[in-house]
Amino acid sequence: MSQKVTFDTTVQGVARSRRRRGPLDLGDSRRTVTVVWLVVIAVYLFMLVLRPNLAQISSMQTIVALGAITALVGLGQGAVVFVGGIDLSVPWVLSSSAILFTSLSDGSDERFALAAGVALVYGGAMGAANGLGVTIFGIHPVVMTLALSAILEGSSLGWTGGSVTGSPPPVISRFMKGVDGGMPLVIPALLVLTVVVCFVYRQTRYGRELQAVGLNPQASRLAGVRSRGVIVSTYVISGVTAAAAGMMLSGLAGQSYLAMGTPYMLMSVAVVALGGASFAGGRGHFLGTLGGAMLLSMLITLLMTFQLPEAIRTIVQGLVILIAVILANMQFKRRKQRASQE
Repeated sequence: MSQKVTFDTTVQGVARSRRRRGPLDLGDSRRTVTVVWLVVIAVYLFMLVLRPNLAQISSMQTIVALGAITALVGLGQGAVVFVGGIDLSVPWVLSSSAILFTSLSDGSDERFALAAGVALVYGGAMGAANGLGVTIFGIHPVVMTLALSAILEGSSLGWTGGSVTGSPPPVISRFMKGVDGGMPLVIPALLVLTVVVCFVYRQTRYGRELQAVGLNPQASRLAGVRSRGVIVSTYVISGVTAAAAGMMLSGLAGQSYLAMGTPYMLMSVAVVALGGASFAGGRGHFLGTLGGAMLLSMLITLLMTFQLPEAIRTIVQGLVILIAVILANMQFKRRKQRASQE
């Protein structure tokens, strides 16, 4: 007698894994995540020997703050990639959200809450537009997100006239830089975010639905999972995280400006690749993305100390993506071969 197809039976393997290992289970990404963090430690030791000034607490706090911004956009990008999509509108959602945030706050702490709320809602709305375009109208993710990116770029240019507008409130600058040499609050906030993301991913129904859609969208739909809604939600997450990253970057830079998010198109993809995600969907973990973000932040900072041009740093990022994807694919093929032999 055939078993009734339900959501629980479709993702019963995921549920069993959740009960067995708990919220910190890394699943298929275990080896990749471990390797990434070992490389982070190795690069830190290399910095300690070659550039000891970079390994000091104050310098590492700045590196982690920069890495936190990359990790945040990587969180959103990783969610989209997990369900088989990609979000190429991240740079201009980030830039336009930062411009909106600084324009509304105009350097005032009293207007921080309003400006932050509007920027986050705006980012979520842009993500929802992407998600609806992909799921309802069947537009390919690359085409949909690039089109939205072009619209936002033109809108931002028309709004600002190409000039810097507004300034971030001091509270966001203190959040990113700390006060009187103290630890920036962004560091403990990043730790809290990591715990929350791991819990949601492994211990909640939404997390299991996300895994089910990532592994097999058709089967999850037949099992009653609202796969379209889950896919749209990942683009919303990407939009909100890009907006939050824009606010954080404006606090670190002390201003917002056009194209401030441009580097994060490549970087968001790079950290997801470093974290062991499959661009076909169904594989990846935020701990890997976080490790990739810290590694990339350390590498870029290290390269800057050698006074290498930006072109070289961009080439290094591209090579990092290629190497990470090649290694991840090789590992996936070996795992698939072992599974077929068992």
